[in-house]
Order: sequence, then C-alpha cells, then structure tokens
Amino acid sequence: MSGIERIVEEFKDLTANPISNCGVTVGLVDNDYTRWQATLIGPKDTSYVGGLFKLSINFPSDYPNKAPEVCFKTPIYHMNVNPRVPRNAGEGSESLGHVCISTLNWWKPECRIREVLTNIFALFYMANPESPYGLDRAEEFLENRAVYEEKAKLFTKKYASPTNSNVEVDPTKDWDFSI
Repeated sequence: MSGIERIVEEFKDLTANPISNCGVTVGLVDNDYTRWQATLIGPKDTSYVGGLFKLSINFPSDYPNKAPEVCFKTPIYHMNVNPRVPRNAGEGSESLGHVCISTLNWWKPECRIREVLTNIFALFYMANPESPYGLDRAEEFLENRAVYEEKAKLFTKKYASPTNSNVEVDPTKDWDFSI
C-alpha cells in the first residue's frame, strides 16, 4: 500500500469511526490528504476544559516510514508543546506548537494517526515532565502545580474558548508564556 493510500484509509477510518471520548474531529486542508486539520476538545477535570484546540497534521512524502508533523495551532500552555520555532526548522516545517510524544519521537510504520491523536489527548490529563519543551514549565509543574494549572486555564480561556477559536494568532507574541 502506498503512503497516500494509507493516509486516505486512515482519514476515512477516523471520519467513519471517531475516537471515542476524545472529542477529536479531522478534516482536510484544501482537499489535500497529506495536510489535515484536527480539533481537540479540552476534557472535564483538566485545566483545558471546554477549550477548542486546533492542530495541523502534515504527512511527509515517505509516510508511513516517517512520522507526520503534528502541531498545535492554538496557543496552549503545556510543557510538551513547543512555544518557539526552532532555529533548525526545515523549509515548510511548522515546528511552532510541535507536540512531543513518544509515538512521534520513536515512530514506527505500524503506528497510526489514531494512536497519535489519542496520545496527544492524553497530554491534557498527564503532562510528561521527563520530556518537556520548556524546562521552566516542567519545573513549575513539579514545584508549583497550582501556578502551572492556573496559567494553562488562562491560555485556554484566552485562545481556546469557543468565542475566541477563530482569532488570528500572532506567533511572535501569542506563544509567549511570560505571564
């Protein structure tokens, strides 16, 4: 099966059989099966409750041998999401908002995007201070969890509330966590 056939199969599967209890929807960008958009709904009992978080999912030409790039488009205060564009970001890379999860870091061709989205959703409940994008946020999470969660709530309200979900994001200032 070619990469594009696999991507189409996965898209059809997710559309026909949504991930239960995750509040995930997927769609195509410009009818291009290699560029998806997804929306996650922040779950109850978390600092992200009720938030609408948009993600971009870009599949490389050699998928499934290489992992897709998955990035939050909605600013989110989370230690496992990159708030900066790395200096070594390649052409076409959307590394701002890149998600750090083991499924993507140790990608295998057997992995499916369903697993990736489920693991990203799990980050709402369980951040991973062992693999942070920001040591400052990881330290805050470990040493003053109440402050970390309050900042996560503030970012959720400011950027992910349903009334603000279509606000244009400025990557130079809206991902600045120095609150």
